[in-house]
Amino acid sequence: MSGAKRILPLLAALCFALFLLYGVYFNAFGANAESMMAFFDITESRQGFVMTIQSLGGIVMTVLLGLFGERLHKLYGLLAGAVLVGVAGVTIGTMPLYGNDSYGLLLVFALIGGVGYITIDLLMNGVIADVFPEKKSTLLPIVHGFYGLGAMLAPLLVTWLTDSGRPATFAVPYLVLGAAALVLGAVFWAVSRRATPHTPYADMTALRDRSVANPAEIFRDKRAWLYLLCCFLYLCFQNGIAVWLPNYYKTVHHMAGGAANAMLTLFFLGALVVRMLSPLVYKRMPVRTFYLLTCFLSAGVFAVLLLTPSLAVQRVLLVLLGLLQGAEVPALVILCCETFPTRTASASSIIVLGVSLSALIAPTVLGRLIEQVGYGIPLWGLTACLPLSAAVLLAIRRDAPARA
Repeated sequence: MSGAKRILPLLAALCFALFLLYGVYFNAFGANAESMMAFFDITESRQGFVMTIQSLGGIVMTVLLGLFGERLHKLYGLLAGAVLVGVAGVTIGTMPLYGNDSYGLLLVFALIGGVGYITIDLLMNGVIADVFPEKKSTLLPIVHGFYGLGAMLAPLLVTWLTDSGRPATFAVPYLVLGAAALVLGAVFWAVSRRATPHTPYADMTALRDRSVANPAEIFRDKRAWLYLLCCFLYLCFQNGIAVWLPNYYKTVHHMAGGAANAMLTLFFLGALVVRMLSPLVYKRMPVRTFYLLTCFLSAGVFAVLLLTPSLAVQRVLLVLLGLLQGAEVPALVILCCETFPTRTASASSIIVLGVSLSALIAPTVLGRLIEQVGYGIPLWGLTACLPLSAAVLLAIRRDAPARA
């Protein structure tokens, strides 16, 4: 037991570090969009297509892990995800060596990264539920809080490591992130080997025997598809913000690159605070109520942001928006896992599939719309996604079976 007390906290810390890295990697694409478009000489829609390709790999992995993830040693699955993100980061980070006509290679490397970070995203929820079941409601929001910290740091890292006057420097953040992922993966491998005897993965035969029947069982339940739609609508908003908000401020408000990226940092700063505090919030308010309330309030705050001309007011509103938005994904994961408690990997896959589908569709569609009509209509469309997501969650409540 003393061994478990020593190694499991270290394992939890490494899980936090993995999600921190994931948050930086994923959100660096939005903060780095201007430099990437300049280096490869591409339009907004082709930049958005990079996210689409990443998401294609993510969708395939989400389906596979949703069906068969319960049979895997999830700690080693997380290790594989870290290695793939590391490979993607290093290869994207060396792209200036191939010249600016290597957009096709960028798509290949982005696909590898998409498979890697979705593997981390999906299996992490299952690891927390499996290894720390009594602390799940506390640790899960904290893990996602570290994603929020990574998302907040991404624009700062990009601003620090790139030079808008030298587009080739877009690659530097990815090289740093790739190297960090490989080092973290090596440490995670060593700790996972020591931690395995103290986890449910010590007896993989029994684990696989319990999960072999009906791997697609969860997807036969209508509520699973409603959760998918709910998450998709919400993540269309968040992915749209993460990818295009810096460019919105550069284009519409004529802000410099660092200042525009800082606007996105303000949003993720608010999100980080509420993710870390969400375990306390969930003790005072039902998770479902929290999600519904914050969706409607977020739509109102973002509408005011689009209407006000004052940048000072917009900065305050972005922090407030982050505070309202920061715990939405953990809330959906908790709700879905509570609905399907014996299928944590499959339940998590529903939410992650929503993440992947939104990343597949939203950045490219928004990029095309921005090219055609500017930022106004696309951003108002994103605003509408929030109350629609809340409406779908209300439908899940009506559809759920009666409880004693």
